[in-house]
Amino acid sequence: MRPCPPSSSNLCRKVPASFALLAAAVLFSIGAFATMAQPSLRSHSSSTSIRTADFDESVRWYRDKLGFRMIGSTSFVQGRTAVLERSGFLLEIAEVDHVPHETGDPQGSSPGVTPIPVISLLVPDVDKEITRLRKAGVEVLQDPQDELDGRYRTAQIRDNGRHRIELREPIDESGGFNPTGR
Repeated sequence: MRPCPPSSSNLCRKVPASFALLAAAVLFSIGAFATMAQPSLRSHSSSTSIRTADFDESVRWYRDKLGFRMIGSTSFVQGRTAVLERSGFLLEIAEVDHVPHETGDPQGSSPGVTPIPVISLLVPDVDKEITRLRKAGVEVLQDPQDELDGRYRTAQIRDNGRHRIELREPIDESGGFNPTGR
């Protein structure tokens, strides 16, 4: 046990020195992680994972329609997994036997589009991106519009399955693309 100052409480006398060192290391690590996790002007990494019963078509769709590039792919007994990347955003596509039905679907016939976006991508011009995607046959769920707070112009599309994707253009008063959204 470590020595305790005379004015300390009984708790100090009961905590082993090794625990105190461990607690200090954890607090230091959390502080270091929080510093590393601060957003920088150059890095906007984020990630998500989607599940699909049509693995090959989903990988092809994200690559061809949204410009993701394949980083790697793995096969497991329970299915395949692919990791794709676009502008620092990582997307994991996992193969599943079936996609669960949405709750509240009275017919239970087919899964609907996700109620909220599963992916939000920054784009330099939402209107041009929506025009390009429409020409490529992508279903547009929400046409471009400015958000109420005036910070983003957004639109929503549907991937080849049931996933809702939000496209966000930060609105910069100078008229240029602001990658930080501020």
